[in-house]
Amino acid sequence: VFTDIARDGVLEGPNFAVYEELVARTSLSIVAAGGVSSVGDIKRLAECGVEGAIVGRALYTGDLLLSDALAAVT
Repeated sequence: VFTDIARDGVLEGPNFAVYEELVARTSLSIVAAGGVSSVGDIKRLAECGVEGAIVGRALYTGDLLLSDALAAVT
């Protein structure tokens, strides 16, 4: 789990460049946390090779529905 604390809870989107680099530099499964606020973010993280995402505030505010997030990657 990699948490970008600068983006955590602010709903500004993940730092995709960091996740691309992490995936490229390791064979570990990466789970993204911090900034995930939309289905588009979930899709782009999957395209970067991230295995999962932790979504917090966006679920609480209703900006992102769990069913939509799951549908985007299944």
